[in-house]
Amino acid sequence: MADLRHYRYFVEIAQRGSFTAASASLHVTQSALSEQILLLERQLGCRLFDRGRHGARLTSHGEALFDQAMLLLSVANDLEQSARSLQRRQSRPLRIGATMGPLLIWLPEALSRLSQGNQRLDVRIEDITTAEIFLRISIGQLDLGIASVGDSGLSVGSGSGVETHRLFEDDWVIMVPAGHPFAEDVAVPLSALRDEQLILFPKYSALRMVLDELFTRSGVSLTPAIETGWLEMAVRFVEVGMGVAVVPRAVTLLPYRDVRVVEIDEAHVPRRVLTALYRSDTPRRGTIEKLLSLARDHMPSDDTWPALSGSAFTPLHTSSDDGSTRR
Repeated sequence: MADLRHYRYFVEIAQRGSFTAASASLHVTQSALSEQILLLERQLGCRLFDRGRHGARLTSHGEALFDQAMLLLSVANDLEQSARSLQRRQSRPLRIGATMGPLLIWLPEALSRLSQGNQRLDVRIEDITTAEIFLRISIGQLDLGIASVGDSGLSVGSGSGVETHRLFEDDWVIMVPAGHPFAEDVAVPLSALRDEQLILFPKYSALRMVLDELFTRSGVSLTPAIETGWLEMAVRFVEVGMGVAVVPRAVTLLPYRDVRVVEIDEAHVPRRVLTALYRSDTPRRGTIEKLLSLARDHMPSDDTWPALSGSAFTPLHTSSDDGSTRR
């Protein structure tokens, strides 16, 4: 059966007007080109060219075939371009944008497991705001966004083309230095923090707005001593005695020693929600959904939080399937 190459040779000869010119253009010897055209003519059961001193002219059968051959080659070219475009999109790095507050200690292991099914997995992770995550997901500059928001969730309008998925939820706790007066308490009200040096998230960040509302309900006016979006840095500031912090409970999974964690004694403490966002039409959807499925296997849950009650918090270890331990 004739293949695409035969029709490409046929069109080249018809456009060049001779076997000699076509063989030079195609970088094929003239004898090999003639042999392939003879094979095509045998397959089709008709003569396609009149050969002579004038070169090669299409016969009536050749003229009838020419337009169809051009259409075939055009479709084949479109298919090749589409395949190459898809390959380029799939081979580029997986672009992830995350707010500084989510505490992504589960992400490396999830990405490691995902890479086991991929010959090569390139990843680019940026620390950006929740608003910028939504914008860049919307316009296709990011493949996956991970945002830490209040329990009201992230407002995404219908028809936006962006899907949101809750990964996990937790509440808030108070972190104090080991020698702090609150260090042995089980729980304290937020009003007790009125005169404390507060370490808080940056103003107008999603988590800071949740805390502002929480403190306002408790009658406390916030005047932070330090603002940072880096949870690890906030814990370190507490550890060296520069203040106290109100942080998501997931922070208790970090490996710090000279810090005490106590509960918030309030009637209603809002939840912190870790949310994933991606475009529904992204070509990386399969990869993203597999990553999120793997991520959920490593998310903290209510029975994995370290016991607090004024104790120092230490790294959390759980048993893996093979009996070993992992943080």
